[in-house]
Amino acid sequence: MSDEGFQERTEAPTPKRRREAREKGQVPRSQEVTTAFLLLMGALVVWVGSPALGVLGSRLFRQVVEGFAVVPAGIEGASALMVGMGWLVLAGMAPVLLALSAMALAASGIQARGVLTAEPLKPKWERLDPIKTAKRLWGVQALAQLAKSLLKLLIVGTAIWLVLQRAVDDLPALGKQGPAALALLFRSYAARVLAGAGAAYLFLALADYGFQLWQHERQLKMSKEQIRREHKETEGDQVMKVRRRTMGRALARRRMLLAVSDADVVITNPTHIAVALKYDPSEAPAPVVLAMGARKMAGKIRQIALQNGVPIIENKPLARALWATARVGFPIPVELYIAVAEVLAFVIKNGRRRRSWAGSAVV
Repeated sequence: MSDEGFQERTEAPTPKRRREAREKGQVPRSQEVTTAFLLLMGALVVWVGSPALGVLGSRLFRQVVEGFAVVPAGIEGASALMVGMGWLVLAGMAPVLLALSAMALAASGIQARGVLTAEPLKPKWERLDPIKTAKRLWGVQALAQLAKSLLKLLIVGTAIWLVLQRAVDDLPALGKQGPAALALLFRSYAARVLAGAGAAYLFLALADYGFQLWQHERQLKMSKEQIRREHKETEGDQVMKVRRRTMGRALARRRMLLAVSDADVVITNPTHIAVALKYDPSEAPAPVVLAMGARKMAGKIRQIALQNGVPIIENKPLARALWATARVGFPIPVELYIAVAEVLAFVIKNGRRRRSWAGSAVV
């Protein structure tokens, strides 16, 4: 990205741009954080797990000595001995490798804030552009990376030197120590070196992560034209969504009104509410609400019911209860079974064939 392009981008990124960047895996990330965590975990593993590693070394040494005395000479015997040693090393190092892998994944996950995407792994042909590659290798970012590497080497080297400088005082006494004491001393200084390097790297990691965060925000900045274009696209999407919802509601109302002709009865309030019900035991265990409406919609339901010979029954309490608790396309609530059954019984008593039933009644 050219400096001129960055100068044109003066506006803070919108939530939509941030969301799209996260979906593509573009999050501030510093490799130094992972390295610092691994060094500190390595120090912990050396300090806590060195006794187990010592036992592993003893078993490995014993297996080599005993193996040479037992296995037959030749390539097959040597191969069997190497395979056994390999399994022993793998079994002993597996917990260490798992701990380091878990720490690396944790460091990466914390920085990515749980974002998991395969977008960064997809091949990008622009990376094969020799001109862009040369700019990356010899540009300002490459020089900054080189300076950062030299600074890391200086800081970490200084931290290690400070730790090892204290070990110089112990050198004259090393010749008088036994193997166990030497192992403990080696464990102590190995853990200190890793901890010192990890602490130095952690300092670098915090600084580098802050820089990566600043650079990420800089790359996400938008120009005024981009914000206007995004706003226009978003508004267009909202208009289309509203239009689709409006068309969907109109289509649902049309289907609902068409279903009124199949109803067995329409219960009214008498003018404010109208509820069309159908009862077919082979389809549902209870009457089903085919249509329901208030005011103008109630008038349309009554009009269609009259045109198709559907009985219209005025029952204010039942109409209000159905309006408050029932849903179109679903059976009526259980608590209304008795009241609706009385209405249906009244309709059947006055003429089972509903299309021969016209007019309205009050129940």
